[in-house]
Amino acid sequence: MKKILKYISLAIAIPVLATSCLKDDAIIGPDAAGAIKNVIEWKNITTITSSTTSPYAVFVPATLDPQKPEITINAYVRYAGVDAAPNDIEVKLSVDPAIVAAYNKSQSGTLNALPTTAFEIPTSVVIKGGEREALVPIKLHVDKFDQTKENVLPLVISSTSSSTPISGNFGSVIYSFPVKSIWEGTYTYTIYNDYGTIDANIGGTFTEEGVKLNTVGPNKLNVQYLWRTYSGYAQYQFNGNNTSITSITAFSGSARPTVIDKVVVVDAEKRIFEVNWTCLGRGVRERFVRTGD
Repeated sequence: MKKILKYISLAIAIPVLATSCLKDDAIIGPDAAGAIKNVIEWKNITTITSSTTSPYAVFVPATLDPQKPEITINAYVRYAGVDAAPNDIEVKLSVDPAIVAAYNKSQSGTLNALPTTAFEIPTSVVIKGGEREALVPIKLHVDKFDQTKENVLPLVISSTSSSTPISGNFGSVIYSFPVKSIWEGTYTYTIYNDYGTIDANIGGTFTEEGVKLNTVGPNKLNVQYLWRTYSGYAQYQFNGNNTSITSITAFSGSARPTVIDKVVVVDAEKRIFEVNWTCLGRGVRERFVRTGD
């Protein structure tokens, strides 16, 4: 890497993970005023990724491999609180796209509820007496996903055979299932700065081995350092069938306007792509050739 960082300020992004907004009025616990001992809810199987203003908690249980057409994710419903279940409790489950619409409206989101062809989930499970949780196997048909969208599964505990209340915070949750782009991996990177403003820091052309591309969104890949020369990053948005690049995001100190001048080649089989684009007045041609995971 050229490591020329003095002209464009370094920006460090720190992700913030927060809990969803609370909706339960009652408190679980033996001593608080008006407290209840237990609720029935979806178990938190990963860290919550939604904001404190979200009407529903969002989790990312797994990033999916597009080469595996099916995968089963283990979710759980639980009898949460002081006691274990006093007897067998049937918990009825459903999938409700309406909560995705509510989330998108509240958060200006772009989540996409999976079609019914893309998953299988039991309609009910039983928390056994003396136990605290029940397994909910979710089969995902990854080959039915639209990889250009943020695919989610909105899960609801619709009713139970118990008088124990359903949690207002985790009775309905959203599971997000990003699909790893086929382009994720390690590359030989070559850049040519041969039109527009010629950048002396780039030096005309150079090649670097071992450059990583990482999935950061639906078929969107991130490479650290803009042109492997300046602080920040570049992101490449591929279309759904991996035949072209539809946009490029550049960030170095701030977002930088970009124009794709020409998509030279996108070879999904060989994992090679080459694109000409302009940013900061500089015209560059970048070529990525996949060498490994």
